[in-house]
Amino acid sequence: MNDTFEHTTYEQLYSDWHLESDCIPCCTSGSTGKPTKIYLPKKEMRASALRTCEFFNITASSHLHSCISPDYIGGKMMLIRSIVSGARFSYETPSNRPLENIPNDFIDLVSVVPSQMIHILDHPEIMKSVGHYLIGGAAIHQKIRDKIIEKGISAFESYGMTETSSHIALREVKEGEEWFHTLPGITVFPYADNRLGIRIEGWKEFLTNDIAEINSGKFFKILGRADNVINTGGKKVFPENIEQRLSPYLDFPFFISSRQDEKWGESIVLAISPSGDNDLQEEKIFEICRATLLPWEVPKEIKRISKLELTGNGKIKRIKF
Repeated sequence: MNDTFEHTTYEQLYSDWHLESDCIPCCTSGSTGKPTKIYLPKKEMRASALRTCEFFNITASSHLHSCISPDYIGGKMMLIRSIVSGARFSYETPSNRPLENIPNDFIDLVSVVPSQMIHILDHPEIMKSVGHYLIGGAAIHQKIRDKIIEKGISAFESYGMTETSSHIALREVKEGEEWFHTLPGITVFPYADNRLGIRIEGWKEFLTNDIAEINSGKFFKILGRADNVINTGGKKVFPENIEQRLSPYLDFPFFISSRQDEKWGESIVLAISPSGDNDLQEEKIFEICRATLLPWEVPKEIKRISKLELTGNGKIKRIKF
């Protein structure tokens, strides 16, 4: 097989699905390395689609809409869900102004990435036309999460990867909900250093680089990625956790990184990309950090960057300094 990734369309995916071959070519997201072409069994993609359709009560009378490219598993699976359920399917060219030209009828389930939710939340006329939002590709920023809760719309954060045929667990965006719930036939388990393992009944096990707290094999919380952990002065720090706690107070793009440090092993760096009225003075930023974080989590340095780079599905491209 040719392992060179090629862009696809929904029309091509529909055609490939109805060929006699047992697999569909897919590309991993590239969030932690170079995107890789893999081949997913149609049998497992169908099983994944049916699990999601059951969760959201998708039937032949439902309408599914994708704002995500079919190059990614989140986009591919929306079409597959429509095929296995008989639901109507529509899609649009991915952009950060989704659903501007939405169909006149009600949409039961829309797939988006977190950055697209910003536009949706600012346009109440869009929200009235959608039953549920399925948000994937990256973690949801706390400010987006707060707005979803404030608006009272039905949105679910997904956890999964290309290799598992899309999400294996969902978490409703609502007050007090911290745990992802696995879908039927899927269990999770800890392995090396509390990394998350995934077991899909009738298929196989997947080992991830996500550090997780697991409850009874069906519920879990992601603490951070093992390859992002910062070891500073003997303390393990999860950048994702720090970012979540700082996000209500910093109105510009930022991420937590590190640099090698002779004294501490690694020292924490706050990389920021300020603009306009949000260009806070560094001392004010340090003041926010000291008031919000544990002493060993406070950045030792602020690094200004021209632009925060994202992957195609909205994940931060982390760099170390």
